[in-house]
Amino acid sequence: MSYFNPEHRRRKSVLPLLTLGSLCVFILYYAFAANQKTVPVLPENAVRPHLVHWLEENPDAWPAQDPIFNPAAVRKIYQRTDYRLLWFDNYSLSDSANDLLKQLTAASSGNPSSMVDYRYHLGYFDRTLRDTPQRLQMAAVLDILLTDAFVSYAQDTQLDRLKPKTRPRRGVTPVLRDSEGFRLVATSTAQQQASSEPSGRKYFRGYDRAANLGSNVRSRYYSREYNADTSGNYSGRNYSGSTRTYERNRYRSYRDNNSGSGSGSRVYYNQGRSNTAAPPVRSENSEGPYYEENRPYGNDVRALRGELQRLRKISSSGRWRPIPAGPAMTMGARHPHVGVLRNLLSLYGDYQSYYSYGGTDRNRFDRGLHQAVVRFQKRHGLRADGIVGRSTRKRLNLSPTARARIVEMNIKRREELPEQLGSRFIQVNIPAYRLKYVENDQVKLAMNVVVGKKKHATPEITTRVSKVVFNPTWTVPRSILVNEILPKARKNPAGMEKMGYRVISGRGEKLPLTPQNLSAAGAGSYLMRQMGGEENILGRVKFEIPNIHDVYLHDTRARKLFSLTTRGYSHGCIRLEKPRHLAEALLRPQGDWDQWRIDQLTTGEETTEVDMSQLVKVYITYWTAWVDGQGNLNFRPDIYGKDGLTDNQF
Repeated sequence: MSYFNPEHRRRKSVLPLLTLGSLCVFILYYAFAANQKTVPVLPENAVRPHLVHWLEENPDAWPAQDPIFNPAAVRKIYQRTDYRLLWFDNYSLSDSANDLLKQLTAASSGNPSSMVDYRYHLGYFDRTLRDTPQRLQMAAVLDILLTDAFVSYAQDTQLDRLKPKTRPRRGVTPVLRDSEGFRLVATSTAQQQASSEPSGRKYFRGYDRAANLGSNVRSRYYSREYNADTSGNYSGRNYSGSTRTYERNRYRSYRDNNSGSGSGSRVYYNQGRSNTAAPPVRSENSEGPYYEENRPYGNDVRALRGELQRLRKISSSGRWRPIPAGPAMTMGARHPHVGVLRNLLSLYGDYQSYYSYGGTDRNRFDRGLHQAVVRFQKRHGLRADGIVGRSTRKRLNLSPTARARIVEMNIKRREELPEQLGSRFIQVNIPAYRLKYVENDQVKLAMNVVVGKKKHATPEITTRVSKVVFNPTWTVPRSILVNEILPKARKNPAGMEKMGYRVISGRGEKLPLTPQNLSAAGAGSYLMRQMGGEENILGRVKFEIPNIHDVYLHDTRARKLFSLTTRGYSHGCIRLEKPRHLAEALLRPQGDWDQWRIDQLTTGEETTEVDMSQLVKVYITYWTAWVDGQGNLNFRPDIYGKDGLTDNQF
């Protein structure tokens, strides 16, 4: 009976249960640790069906975005190896694969041409190889692309296999840019002999010949890349598959400007100085010498009307067809969508039949089609990489009817301005993120700009430049003061004072950032101002343009923004990529204004204001379509939604 006594049951020990539980936990931990050390085994013939299917049975089923550039050679390699993986040890890359990747990366690092990266699939490897592949299909794709990159690299490094058209010319003398302008670099006899050696590595695509001249000399005039117009717009009449002729002509024009007939050159940064005198030491803030670009401005309303009629004819012809949804396309791809792409670019005028280089397969993405895609991307403000991805496909699929409506709206915007904009003026096109300084219908200076965010949209205004301010101060606007600056100042007053921020009393006194002074500034009794200097948010140069919106043109410390494709980051003002060049262009007619004088004024903390003695108009426009000086119709996305077309917005 004692067995059923509750008191007797409560007195039983729990030690056996604890022992059993501990044993279970130990067994589970041991099993987990053993599983973590287990290396997954990739069966030898497991990927064979994938390789046979993609390389033999159905090449169109290739799943990766990157195409196979050497399908015949890759197919023969896998046929001889019985369709086994060549670059993997189980699910990890072999040592040979890692060595190949290092070699490809090193070979591409000194090459400015993005096509080398595409042929070696470096972008795909960078995106995919961050983690160890755990699927058969992913391992098979990577193995094929590694083999394809190996074949491309082998072809590129064999001098005899290079076509004469793509072989770098021997005896090209590099050009060095220094404080005296541009000059030829002397090449030693040993270097000339070395350059004549038939080394395949020597003539690898993109090889930098100036590297032989020492680590301090680099020639930016010996490279293979596509011709990029400095305005970001493609010029059909000046287009060339290679930049050698373009760079050589540009060097010749610089040489002619700088050589003269013994009386000096027309170099703006050295005006009024003797040719024998040594130039001053260049400031660390310098943008270098300013050279006039001298390109036709264009932007005529009659040209827009002509493009409007052309778009209406395309729309009524019924020939336009959008590209269906599908994978990204780049050079070397073979897909039915490539034929649709070719027809679209032919319709828009970017692709011409003579671009085909003798090819007959309209469904293969050849070099001519790549050039046409690059031209289209430049006309639309896209990254000119020749890849038809999501953003490029979206712009391609903008119908002729929608394009005609956009052109109609921009004709009205252009007609609101004077037919003749003036002999000297500045135009900022907000959707293009671009500024142009024009004299006598010639673009003398163009640069990238940063404009306002959508909630702080840069306004469309017509005004003038009233003064140029070097080392400007910044009086913080009320909204920015309350929402951004005051919280930072209360949290770290010493750091904000180090950046030049001061509270300004009603009598103009500069007060420290004490809690009492910050409270007065928050209440509106005092102002907050940042003194001029290196930390100033306006940078070193400011251009005052009177307007009711209190916006202006100015320098910036955030230089990285200018390399982005979309540049809407400010609170409404316009940040300039080359403010010192613009200051020199504007002030040059007023006297001895050159690079060295401007560099001296943009050091230290002293503020200098220079009033404009000549009128220079400023047009801040919102053009989502225009015809440039080369006769090319350009489009840009409707970043503020003013056109009312969803298809033309981000």
